[in-house]
Amino acid sequence: MLLSAAPPTLRMRLIFAMAGLGISVWALTVPFAKIRFGLDDGTLGFMLLAGGLGGTLVMPFAGLAVARWGSRATLSVAAIGVLALMPLLAFAPSTLAFTAILFAYGICFGLLDIAMNAQGAVVERRAGRLLMSGFHGCYSIGTLGISLAIILLLRLHLTYPVCSVLAAVVMALMLTSARGLIGKSGDTPVSAQHFAWPNRATITLGLCCFACFMTEGVATDWSTIYLRFDRHMPLDTAPYGYAAFAVAMTISRFLGDAIATRLGKPVVMRLGCALAVSGFALAIFVTTNWVDILGFGLVGLGTANIAPLVFSAAARVPGMAANHSAPAIMALGYTGFLIGPVIIGLVANHLGLGFALGVDAVLLGATFFAAKAVK
Repeated sequence: MLLSAAPPTLRMRLIFAMAGLGISVWALTVPFAKIRFGLDDGTLGFMLLAGGLGGTLVMPFAGLAVARWGSRATLSVAAIGVLALMPLLAFAPSTLAFTAILFAYGICFGLLDIAMNAQGAVVERRAGRLLMSGFHGCYSIGTLGISLAIILLLRLHLTYPVCSVLAAVVMALMLTSARGLIGKSGDTPVSAQHFAWPNRATITLGLCCFACFMTEGVATDWSTIYLRFDRHMPLDTAPYGYAAFAVAMTISRFLGDAIATRLGKPVVMRLGCALAVSGFALAIFVTTNWVDILGFGLVGLGTANIAPLVFSAAARVPGMAANHSAPAIMALGYTGFLIGPVIIGLVANHLGLGFALGVDAVLLGATFFAAKAVK
């Protein structure tokens, strides 16, 4: 009853939290798949390629879907696909089946990501104030909440497949909030063209998104594995690194809109890059477990507001319609998410996972110099 009268801003927060739940279950499935199938880092990296590939391939079609059916309808259909596939990842009988399901999961999640950020931009524009960091803060609450819930359920001796089914049920309940979002008629004006080449501003924002998505992907896919297999933490406590990442990201995002309004968007982005690189340095060079967990927390604190700032800027790129600029930027971002696990896995196989994390830190550091793009 209360939800039926909720404004679009509150409903949008629930949708972002739902998406955070979906990506976190994906992240927590990774170490269990590694153990269940007996995979090395290189093989696991190639398998994770499937999820990013699915998300990248759907990007050109995501803009067309939003233009034709609207962001609300598109995100609803995509979310149904995500919650239907989520338990299948945990029940996959073979590596081939797991990889195929992950590919389909990536397609659905990529479509959901484009559509919910398009809807978020509409809600932000109507409100006349910065909201995107707060929306992404709710995304982080989703990742954090389900991470801690699954850790608790595992300690209570529930199996991981059962946990994934429960997560899908929660996600389905949260999806009911989509009914009160803004319909197609209220979406950001779109171009009738099916394709447009990205301009310089779009490419710059896309490269920033590339670095951010790669960093988030590294923390999502490899933080637990790093703490479990390189720092030898127990399986039921190794996820604390990812939990620290999610907690710090949540706090930073809820403060991000106010800080960006006061200090300016480029300053917030530069500070974020510096914090994240410092966090990677702690995780790589200090062997104390609690310091390693703190390091991943700093990575979350730093990267938290990069994506929201980029997505907000994507809706107002000069010379390009939003349904062309946003998918192009997101496609570059998902390319980072796509090649990130492969790069980390291959480098880790030869030089160690700590060295591989350093490669990502260098790429993120380069984003420091492109911060003016989100102005």
